[in-house]
Amino acid sequence: MMMEQTPPIFLVDDDEVTLAYYRTVLEYHGLKNLHSFQDSREVMPALAEGGSSLILLDLNMPYLSGQELLEKLKPDYPDIPVVVITSEEVVDTAVECMKLGAYDYLMKPVEKSRLWAVVRHVLEMDTLHREVSSLTRQLQSGELKNPEVFSEIITGHDSLKSIFKYIEAIAGSPKPVLIAGESGTGKELIARAIHNSSQTAGAFVAVNVAGLDDTVFSDTLFGHKKGAYTGADGERKGLVEQASGGTLFLDEIGDLEQGSQIKLLRLLQEKEYYALGSDRIEKSSARIIAATNTDLMNKQSDGSFRKDLYYRLMAHHIAIPPLRERLADLPLLIDFFLEETATALKKKKPAVPRELYTLLGTYSFPGNVRELQSLIFDALSRHESGILSLLPIKEYMNNQRSPVSLDNVVKEDASFIIQHAGAFPSLAEIEEYFISEALDKAEGKNRFPEEYTAPWVQRAFSFSEQLQSLPGKN
Repeated sequence: MMMEQTPPIFLVDDDEVTLAYYRTVLEYHGLKNLHSFQDSREVMPALAEGGSSLILLDLNMPYLSGQELLEKLKPDYPDIPVVVITSEEVVDTAVECMKLGAYDYLMKPVEKSRLWAVVRHVLEMDTLHREVSSLTRQLQSGELKNPEVFSEIITGHDSLKSIFKYIEAIAGSPKPVLIAGESGTGKELIARAIHNSSQTAGAFVAVNVAGLDDTVFSDTLFGHKKGAYTGADGERKGLVEQASGGTLFLDEIGDLEQGSQIKLLRLLQEKEYYALGSDRIEKSSARIIAATNTDLMNKQSDGSFRKDLYYRLMAHHIAIPPLRERLADLPLLIDFFLEETATALKKKKPAVPRELYTLLGTYSFPGNVRELQSLIFDALSRHESGILSLLPIKEYMNNQRSPVSLDNVVKEDASFIIQHAGAFPSLAEIEEYFISEALDKAEGKNRFPEEYTAPWVQRAFSFSEQLQSLPGKN
């Protein structure tokens, strides 16, 4: 199982064969930064040069015993975990070493599974400690270390800024990330930001796993050998291998079949997999980021999603707020999409009526940012000259008929209208807007449709009354 490891692991034993055995076991599990010492007197100078993430220390050493070295280590390097290794004859000494601050002890001969279990636990605890420290520092800091990483995500909202800080804090972690958010909120953009923040050398590889049956899932992720099935005329590398040293992004993870969930769980737990048609274990060094627009807790309750897989994926968790909860971003997004669309269509960027922000502020955006992007693209595609027409947008919103509660506009995000327009709209403008909307919805008939009668009109008056009650309004 490949684990994040920056400082080296020190292997201290006077027996060359034992050192080779430890190295073989740890390298099999993906640990490469290993330093061996047959003379315990060399350990302190080596620590002074660069530190260590873990020391495996044999107690029966010549010149300087393991216990004597431990007594020297702990005052200067109290945070470095030390696992002492001893024979049955000196168990009492091992207990004394535990009192001196040793993390654990192992009895010779050390079984491979026991050695790896102890080392993995130590490194996991060390990683967790560093992640907590990094997250604390990052959240306390008001600035992003690499703001350019988030340049593709258009926002000024505090909720997303907090997510950016969290991403920088967990960027170096090898553990999985689960991104939850409605369709169109930008889950893949967040995944790419995590990858770019990590500054790993490997590629970012994305795949939508919805609808893949178990065989196709295995072939897509793990690849196959020649002759693995009818039509497999040659060897094919899977996406896990293509993402080696980088990030594998699995979108719509909530729709994964049960059989595929078991294989993904093994990949997460052991960093191991089998290519189709092969009995040889392959190792993975790709970080897994998964995304879902469904409620995985509910899927656990109905048995369609494994609990153990859910908690493996939840090592780090990001919930992206929908656009309706950050309407203050509308002016930034509209301006960006107008610029983008004008360039794509080779048109001049049009002026925008300020009524557009009021209009869109009453819409719930079930498709989120992607829906807004499409809405602006369609409106600008029809645009010829002058001020951007609101007619295509009104037509679309009338067809969708999913207005957001006006309370959200008044109490939470009305500020974006004021910030963009520079002042409160007048009561006459508000009344004109709502009357216009009511006439549009009446569609030339003598009465409003049922869903837009009294309650809708009452909310319009309530909106006006709330503005009327503000200081300075007459």
